[in-house]
Amino acid sequence: MKAPVALRRARSGDLPAIMSIEAASFRRPWRVETFAALLARPNTDVFVATLDDVVVGYAVLTSRVGDTELANLAVDAGHRRHGIASALLQACAEIVRDRGEQWVFLAARASNREAAGLYAAFGFHEIGRHENYYRDPAEDAVIFALEVGRTDS
Repeated sequence: MKAPVALRRARSGDLPAIMSIEAASFRRPWRVETFAALLARPNTDVFVATLDDVVVGYAVLTSRVGDTELANLAVDAGHRRHGIASALLQACAEIVRDRGEQWVFLAARASNREAAGLYAAFGFHEIGRHENYYRDPAEDAVIFALEVGRTDS
């Protein structure tokens, strides 16, 4: 029996595994230099999901004043549909809520029905679109939002 998924902050030693998942998951993958820079940014959190100490998924949160963007999330193809993306989303929502922020936003390709289904099941709502946001091929981005908590003003 496999160990349950564990979540932790990413380290530079995780970059090869992150890059392997990234390259297999996206038409225009981010570069390793981008991920390395994100690990050092004070307003960005990179988390990995591990099974038996093997990185099987990751998420990137970028905080702004009052809200956070889920800038990237991917799970290794061989480990999809096992609750790993949901565990990453739950951890991200809890972090944002604990910071006193109210919203998490994200963008996904309009054709990515699998991602849209995951986000909707988690409670995200479509709030708009960015026309021709993606290239190669040109495609709209669907913008989703999740209210994770209310800030007291």
